Order: sequence, then C-alpha cells, then structure tokens
Amino acid sequence: MTELEARAAKIRLVCTDVDGVLTDGSLHYGDFQGHGKSFNVRDGGAVKWLQRAGIPVAFISGLDSPATWNRARHLGVEDCYAGHLAKLPVLDKLCAQYGLGYDEVAHVGDDLHDLPLLRRAGLAACPEDAVAEVRAACQFVVPIPGGRGVLREVAELILRAQGRWDDVVASY
Repeated sequence: MTELEARAAKIRLVCTDVDGVLTDGSLHYGDFQGHGKSFNVRDGGAVKWLQRAGIPVAFISGLDSPATWNRARHLGVEDCYAGHLAKLPVLDKLCAQYGLGYDEVAHVGDDLHDLPLLRRAGLAACPEDAVAEVRAACQFVVPIPGGRGVLREVAELILRAQGRWDDVVASY
C-alpha cells in the first residue's frame, strides 16, 4: 500500500470547497437575483457513494450562495457551511461532531483559504488548476481541473483504499 492509499484508508469524513472544486469557479449572472453555478454530475455520484459507505461529506465554502445550498440539499449533504472564509473553525466543529481526528478527514480545496484545512487533513487533495501553494500542500493533485469530477476521483481513491470500490461497481 502506498502512502497515499494508507492516508485514504483512514478517511471517515470528506470535506470539500465548492467554487473551483465542485464547480469551475465561474459565477453566472443574468436577469435573476443572485448567480448560478454549474456542478458536475460525477461529483454528485461520488457524494452518494461516500454517503452509502458511511462517510459523510461536508461542503465548506467561503461564498454564501443559494446554488451551493440547493446542491447540498439535492445530494443530502447535511453539513453545508457556505459563507465561511475562516474554514478551520468549521473543520474543528465537524471533527468534534463526528469524534474524529484530523488524520481521519480528507479535504479538497483549490485556493489559499483552504490551506489551513489542507495542512491538517489526513488526505489533502486539489484539482490540477489549484493555486501553486495549494498544490504544494496536497498529497493528491487530481489530474483534472475543478468542476470536471475532482471529488469523484478523490472518492474513488478513498473507496478503493478501504476495499469498498468493488461494492460500488457491483451496485450497477
């Protein structure tokens, strides 16, 4: 087992940033109030696989957006923290809530505000187009840009390392 797989095998909670990870970071403004976002359906599937495996998923986003809340609701993500630029207190709250240490948490981020979590997480991951400082802090740089299924790749790594991937495939 590689060091990356060993880290992934310990994960009991997956936290992710939204803009730049679950989306490409674009905000769509029009004749409506607020903005829209495009989410990748593969990431939605990954959230459901993790949840079925007993691994909760948390959204921790600096931007408070109705689109983020709607996506969380549609996926059954109970731990949605939108509008939290200071993300470490959220991670601490989640660790206490689930009785976990940092080494049991994965975080996926793309920009500087994710660094405090990435530096502590047992598994730190980011899309290939994350800023240089974030890429340097991660054990897993997913070889695709944000909004193109980054969380799906992280989920597969975790579920494979935990011996649960065959169950996911068999469910289809």
